[in-house]
Amino acid sequence: MTVSGLTVGDVVSDAALRLTLVAGSAGLDRAITSAHVSEVPDPRRWLRGGELLMTTGMRVPADGGHEEFFRLLAGAGVAAVALGLGSTLAHQRTPAEWAGAAERWGVPLIEVPEETPFIAITDAVYRRLAEIRYAEVERAARAQRVLTGLAVRPGGVEAIARGLAAEAGLWVIVTDRLGAPLAAVPEEAAARLEGLGGELDRVAGRGLHAAARHTDEGGDLLVQPLGAERLRGFLICGAGSELGSFQRMLVGSAVSLMSIELEHRQALAGAERRRRAGIVRELVTGRYGPETAASLLDSIGLGGTRVRVVVTQDATDAAARLEALGEAFPEAAGAAHGGEIVLIVPQDEGLAARLAAELPGLAVGMGGPVEPGSLELSLRQARQALTLARRSGPGVHDALARPNFQMLLGLGPPEVLRAYADAVLGPIDRLPAGRGEELIRTLWAWIEVDCSYERAAAQLGIHRHTLRERLQRAEQLTGKRLAARELGDVWMALAAREAAESIDGQA
Repeated sequence: MTVSGLTVGDVVSDAALRLTLVAGSAGLDRAITSAHVSEVPDPRRWLRGGELLMTTGMRVPADGGHEEFFRLLAGAGVAAVALGLGSTLAHQRTPAEWAGAAERWGVPLIEVPEETPFIAITDAVYRRLAEIRYAEVERAARAQRVLTGLAVRPGGVEAIARGLAAEAGLWVIVTDRLGAPLAAVPEEAAARLEGLGGELDRVAGRGLHAAARHTDEGGDLLVQPLGAERLRGFLICGAGSELGSFQRMLVGSAVSLMSIELEHRQALAGAERRRRAGIVRELVTGRYGPETAASLLDSIGLGGTRVRVVVTQDATDAAARLEALGEAFPEAAGAAHGGEIVLIVPQDEGLAARLAAELPGLAVGMGGPVEPGSLELSLRQARQALTLARRSGPGVHDALARPNFQMLLGLGPPEVLRAYADAVLGPIDRLPAGRGEELIRTLWAWIEVDCSYERAAAQLGIHRHTLRERLQRAEQLTGKRLAARELGDVWMALAAREAAESIDGQA
């Protein structure tokens, strides 16, 4: 009996059964999963593969039927055939044609003497299968105790991964929910993550009870989600051959232990995020001077670097969104405050792209990079960029990418900005309900496509002649020619009104 399973060779070597192998010695290492008696020429409908099929051959036609019999059994995946012999049975010794057909079709043929009943073989097979399964359970229980011991000692997920790899003979990778590696055993196993991004996304999309498995000539690979109520990461493991029941049992235990560890980490991280969120809420009130603001940022690890403030609209799932942002930007600090989500992040060249990926479908304003003591300036820029982005829709809007005069307007008193805007746009405002807003939208659309009549008309869904008529009407009302310097006056008035609304919204 082998540790991994019962084979044809194990059964043949059982002295108590007095069996003899007469053909198909190349298949001695085939695994036996069950024992079955059949006396029909074609028993395939009752087979699943891996059987030790016992027969007296009484129903197999004598005129060449043995060839078809072994062909069918080979196709059904039978592990071996045991032919019962006896003075009152179909055969007293193994026919040469049976042995020849068995050899040709690669099916081990075992001779069963008259004094050995089939029930004795059945008992022996199932007793030894039970012993193997019990040994696997015992081995798995011992290995599970090893993994549990590692889980309660320093090392966490990394220690469990090393234990799983050692006990189950697997390569192991553990990642966070974004697919970034937390542990890899051996280290070079991390290279296997390349090309698995789509698979991780599919598993994540199906929920915590989903999994993926791929078995091919390259081996066996498992992808298991980790987490209790929410996805916290992935366990990816495999071997060069198909995983056995012992290995799969141990992977299941590792999934539970790793999920507990990641939830524990998340709980600790959540407590730290709440502490940092409290400081962010204090900072956005604007009541602290530069030195105090810098000191508060230093207390959450953001005091020694230039930072940027990011602002987006609050949402019903603000808590979940902040948790996700905390995982994606562990170096940042964020909070929900006054209908906004505010994030303070260290300056990073790839920040806009990372934010866009983490906040799809939302308009996001991002202030310029500042020293910790000048946080209020970046916050004001972020809020203004968000307000100015209302026409542009979802995406990350960087204050540094806005025209400089628009950012400068944000520094002026709102009453002055509004007075200037009203002086130019007042006649448009006094149009009948809806007409003024329509004309303002038309002016913005035309200006933002570099005064292209064709592109502006397409964006507004109107004919070019209609667009020209509206612009002529705007010239008549404002007394400004929409060309050269006077066009700048209209543009400035539109931007001044937006800036005033932005400052009012921050008050």
